[in-house]
Amino acid sequence: MKKLIPLLCCAASAVSAVEMYPTGYTQPGQWFLDSIKETVAARESFYRTRLDKLDPASQRPELAEDFHRTLEEHFVANREEDAVIEKALKWKKGDFTWHNNRFYSKTGCTSWFIHPELSVTGAAMLQKNRDYTGQNLISARLFRAMPGRYKVLTVGDLWSSGAGAVMNEKGLMITQNDGLCWEGQPRKVSVGCVFLLRYLAEHCATADDALKTLQKMYACGFMRDGDLYFIADPGKGYVVETTTNHVAFSGITFGFEVRANNYLLPGLRSLGKQKREYFLNGASRRYLASEFLRERSIKQGKLSPLDLMDLSRYRDVEMEKANWRQVCMKNTIASTMMVPDRQYPQYLSAAFVSIGPPRHTIYLPIPMAATAIPADLTNGEWGLRAFALREKIGLDHNKLADFKKLENSMTGEFFAVKEQARKLLCSGKRQDAVALLDKCFIKQYNQAKNFLKKISE
Repeated sequence: MKKLIPLLCCAASAVSAVEMYPTGYTQPGQWFLDSIKETVAARESFYRTRLDKLDPASQRPELAEDFHRTLEEHFVANREEDAVIEKALKWKKGDFTWHNNRFYSKTGCTSWFIHPELSVTGAAMLQKNRDYTGQNLISARLFRAMPGRYKVLTVGDLWSSGAGAVMNEKGLMITQNDGLCWEGQPRKVSVGCVFLLRYLAEHCATADDALKTLQKMYACGFMRDGDLYFIADPGKGYVVETTTNHVAFSGITFGFEVRANNYLLPGLRSLGKQKREYFLNGASRRYLASEFLRERSIKQGKLSPLDLMDLSRYRDVEMEKANWRQVCMKNTIASTMMVPDRQYPQYLSAAFVSIGPPRHTIYLPIPMAATAIPADLTNGEWGLRAFALREKIGLDHNKLADFKKLENSMTGEFFAVKEQARKLLCSGKRQDAVALLDKCFIKQYNQAKNFLKKISE
């Protein structure tokens, strides 16, 4: 199922071969087992210990049984997938499902949506900065878990089968932020939002489809305490705010929108935890991001992926000294920018992914058409190198110009290749278009890897 392929080198020092994970699977759970196999020996005990701490083994069977009834009513195929993973890991029945929805329930942080009229591509763009402590195995996965599901590109924690940010082959994009509320108590037996993001992307083609499905999920009464979502496709977007009992949403009809962790929509605004420090910290990040986007759009007219890369790294050191949270912080561990294509989303859409702290790694374009993905983008190794670089050169280093120079070059090349592939697709030459995008992807992967190796020396 896996293969070694030669890398298309842009530098003489490049390694000659790399393990690749396929993007299409036919066996339940195999996509996940492939991605974690190299970390089982070193990491499994950490997750088992955390699971036992959250819910002792004597309590889990009863709780898991309640949860499985929910899964088997609404997500039968996913329950079967979890059972395969549990068996392969030799975990007790229900333990992986419980781990996946208790240990991995939210992804938090800051997201921003760019309306098509403001995007240089003519299609919406959606980006998420992920902030977290205690987890540094970051995985970018591109896969079709089973025939009949949409192919998805996800970025999240390696040992979670959910998604922190996700885009599918139809150009549907979804992010989630924490939304703390005072209404009711968090449900112990609940579906984690990272699970829900992936489920929506694998089964919904449009933002409208995903919004309706999300509303149904919350109406079933098994979702968590409170969350904020962006749900978008190439042509439109929604901001959605939820509690255990209420869902509010608003269509985004022009410009841009930014969210951190505060409820802002009518009806939900009064349900958020509005202590001054909490509210102002969220407002600070939202204001910083909004001001950045406003100034760029006034100056340029349109916003590009390069602008959004700059935003993801944006810091105001003086504000940070005053304890205001930033767009990019010391605990920002990944960033995902989703750039769909209106005409051929299943081939020409791409995610520009920072696997690891965005100030310490390269934004790599991953095209939806890719037929395989290098293992170290998926198994956590790429992100670990970025964390090591952060420790070496610090958060506010002077090397960003070098990062941006390479990203400018790679982004220009990617969009040029994308237009070449579009011409091939318009001529009916699908295989040639896919081969061209694959070649560009591996070449740029190699460029980024060599750059990061050199800058770390």
